[in-house]
Amino acid sequence: MADFGLADGQGYMLDRSHAAACRLNLQFYLWKDAIGFNIHPSILISEKCIIADVAAGTGAWLLDVARTFPNATLDGFDNDLSQAPHQKWLPPNISMRHWDIFEDVPEDLVAKYDFIHVRLLVMVIEGNPEPVIRNLLKMLKPGGYLQWDELDCVNMRVKKVDPELQASSLDQLREMSYANGRYNWTLQLPKFMTDQGFLMAFNEQHLLTMEEFALRLMKIGQKEAAAKFYDLIRDGYQESITGAALCIPRIVCVGRKGI
Repeated sequence: MADFGLADGQGYMLDRSHAAACRLNLQFYLWKDAIGFNIHPSILISEKCIIADVAAGTGAWLLDVARTFPNATLDGFDNDLSQAPHQKWLPPNISMRHWDIFEDVPEDLVAKYDFIHVRLLVMVIEGNPEPVIRNLLKMLKPGGYLQWDELDCVNMRVKKVDPELQASSLDQLREMSYANGRYNWTLQLPKFMTDQGFLMAFNEQHLLTMEEFALRLMKIGQKEAAAKFYDLIRDGYQESITGAALCIPRIVCVGRKGI
């Protein structure tokens, strides 16, 4: 079946191109506009804190946070730095480093951070985020905070200006994004985090992403599934012009390490 379950075992299934970097930057600004903050208001950190952004991508989040915390130390991590700015283009308090979140935490990063931010690992975690949570907990100082931002693929829906409007392609894209519950774990993040030792945890552009996913399907030989995605993307865009939209709610989960 053509859905996002085809990402299983494939690692990161979106593109690393210039267009993909532009999509990530746009995604950052749309996300910030939707939730109204980079750092959840409940997180209390000092001006000279040490911050990590894991799966940092283009570094857009780090660059924006550095404007608010010019005296902080900000480290970005990703398993592919090709979309991030060259180190010499970055402010002196920002650094980027290669690291895969599924690998062991390097010794120099253990208990280093006051605050760790993670966003959108939904495509690479296949149902159980506990190994990743354990790594992130290990990186935090006692009393440090974790903020994990994700998508709620369970409660996504197609909104319409008129209930009678037909949007069969967007409806199919919603089903394909749900992928038979592949991403249900995002709603359970608070429980996963408290189970792994956090003292507290609580919750509070999509066609471009799907187009990149279809391109990757083509590259791994899933031509029929890719063609299905491309057809639905094209038709879904036409449906959006008539007044329909695919809406995927956002999740922000905050937890704190014990002192």
